[in-house]
Amino acid sequence: MVEPAGLTIGVVALASLFNNAVECFEFVQLGRKFGKNFQTSQLKLDNARLRLSRWGKSLGLGDNIEHTVSLEERFGSDPTVKQAEALLGQILELFAEAEGVSNKYKSRTTTEDSSLVTCNPQTDLDPAMAELHHKMRQLAIERQNRSSVRQKAKWALYEEKQFRRLIEDITELVDSLVELFPTSQQSQRSLCEIEVSTINGNEGISVLREIAAAQDKYLADAFTKAMGNTGGSYHIVFSGSNNNGLQVGHNSGTMKGFTFGKGS
Repeated sequence: MVEPAGLTIGVVALASLFNNAVECFEFVQLGRKFGKNFQTSQLKLDNARLRLSRWGKSLGLGDNIEHTVSLEERFGSDPTVKQAEALLGQILELFAEAEGVSNKYKSRTTTEDSSLVTCNPQTDLDPAMAELHHKMRQLAIERQNRSSVRQKAKWALYEEKQFRRLIEDITELVDSLVELFPTSQQSQRSLCEIEVSTINGNEGISVLREIAAAQDKYLADAFTKAMGNTGGSYHIVFSGSNNNGLQVGHNSGTMKGFTFGKGS
């Protein structure tokens, strides 16, 4: 099957934009002013990157697009691809604008100003958080076509208000990207299960679950599935000769077959 030339060119451009957008996260640093919120903020940034990389992976944008067949089946029409290009372009613009604000902030301060000091995920995160950061970063990197990535200097976000707005805007744009290609959504859910199997068991996972609940529904669903919190039934019997006191617990599913009482 011969793919329409316009669609092929558009998808190649889309793949390049995808790789550049995912790579932008690599150059963002968070300022010391984030204080105790640094660790959670870093994971929010990591999750936003992971989610974008997952979307691209589901469409094969990290692969060699020039030799991919059935582009029309995967991407639909050229106008749809153009819409995706525009959305990715907006993500790149968000980073460019944030970097511009960062440079203006630096220009108004002296080099000795302590507010310009940045955090280093490798040394400033708790060990469990650092491990989680590393695993999420590696998952995102593996989904890129590294040959098309350009290096650039790191820059810092110094204000939490600016950071929150950036994350909110990126989340909305990725929402739109996900909705634009409904046939790839099941693939993204499957990728989430792989992500959870890779990062589950980490001591910082509870923090990531809270983040996912707010900005990454598919990952949140995968966590729920992995925890077995699907409303199953459990048969539990308390027995013995000294059954007394208070039983306290929490259940979110259906429970049956409970027996309380004293043995003879």
